[in-house]
Amino acid sequence: MIANFLIILIFNWFIVTILWIYSQYSKKADIIDTYWGPSFFFVCIILLLNENNFTLINFITSIIVFAWSLRLMVYLHLRNHKKSEDIRYVKIKKKYGNFGMYLISYITQVILIAIVSLPLQALFVSDLDIKINFISIIGIIVSVTGIVIESLADSQLTKFKSDSSNAGKVMNKGLWNYSRHPNYFGDSLFWWGIFIISYGVTFNFYVIIAPIAMTYFLLKVSGVSMLESQIKNTKEGYEDYIKTTSSFIIMPKKKR
Repeated sequence: MIANFLIILIFNWFIVTILWIYSQYSKKADIIDTYWGPSFFFVCIILLLNENNFTLINFITSIIVFAWSLRLMVYLHLRNHKKSEDIRYVKIKKKYGNFGMYLISYITQVILIAIVSLPLQALFVSDLDIKINFISIIGIIVSVTGIVIESLADSQLTKFKSDSSNAGKVMNKGLWNYSRHPNYFGDSLFWWGIFIISYGVTFNFYVIIAPIAMTYFLLKVSGVSMLESQIKNTKEGYEDYIKTTSSFIIMPKKKR
């Protein structure tokens, strides 16, 4: 498993370095965001080829990961390709320079890919002759549910933003009426589902570090906390939205 971890690190380091070089000419450092999804499908391909372990559960898991990665890649590409460079990367480059941005944004993602893919690594390496069981079925349901929630939330937000009359307004329709960041919740749910699938086959509990790390990043680093700091003082009514709506988990409105 250590060998696979290192292969995944080296492969993704090579890819993101090429993307970083390309970003110097395109002035679009946020291309690294678009690569996030496909990187995990590449992980599945690497593990399948390296381990030659073509079990039914590995095939199903690869299909689930492919569906998640393809949707996310297409969504981010369509969202970003006509926009100017993401302000996050502009600020990082201004403060730390191009190479500093490479280390902070690109190399960090390489490390995170290797860590978040630990359940996949444990699953594909396992030589246990275990059929699909109740635990892995639960994992499949959870991961697919996560994809559906994330997809629906992104679609609802895109439709909301496409209406110019909504400029400056708070998105509180659909799933966004029950969570301020349902897309991030769906993404987190997807990774918890992948962990459950892996655990159901391998019984390696230590790989729980993967969904924990992913959820932490979504909540505290690149997701909820970062966005909230940017928009809570710029959108009218957002303070009231915070008081009545869960920040992450989809749940009924809070009573004021």
